[in-house]
Amino acid sequence: MKNIFVRNVNEHDAGVDILNEDIHEISSDMWDIGCDVEASFNISHDEQHIYLKYFVQESNIKAVYKKFNDPVFEDSCVEFFISFDKGNYYNLEFNCIGTILGAYGENRNSRQWLDIDLLKKIKVKPSLGTNKINIVDSKTKWTLDVVIPISVFKLPGLTSLKNKTAYCNFYKCGDKQVVPHFLSWNPILTDEPDFHRPEYFGELVFK
Repeated sequence: MKNIFVRNVNEHDAGVDILNEDIHEISSDMWDIGCDVEASFNISHDEQHIYLKYFVQESNIKAVYKKFNDPVFEDSCVEFFISFDKGNYYNLEFNCIGTILGAYGENRNSRQWLDIDLLKKIKVKPSLGTNKINIVDSKTKWTLDVVIPISVFKLPGLTSLKNKTAYCNFYKCGDKQVVPHFLSWNPILTDEPDFHRPEYFGELVFK
């Protein structure tokens, strides 16, 4: 199981740059899809928010979904699944133009949608803008900045991330792209692509 010690930005200079060692690859292709996609991410926190930045390069980019809880996993998409108790976990999914899907539950078949009012608390900044997009056979880099307040997680006892341990995985997918693909940070040992497998989550230790 992989693990990340998540930097507390309150304990660093505000102007510090992202260091190379803070970049984590989303490169596990356990199903040998062989896609022309590169993805990585950075994660940090300030005790009240999780900060994510995704870095992606791919030759075919498509995003058509614009509404909360649309099936953004069919678009060029990055995802963050997290559990604080090894029970329920949250799946937060973002297409490359910043549309958000969010749900929680114990497994794939017991998901409950997160309220749109909660999802609106998540701030996103897509480098490609927020309009529908379709790029074919042109290698393109894009990034997505995400800020998630801890109030999105409906956990009454979660008042600070400091010194907390959580379990998670990070994904890059595109279920209906020219080449459907399913990449993960922590490997998933299943016969078919399945991101809803918390037994294969890695570990986050918030400093």
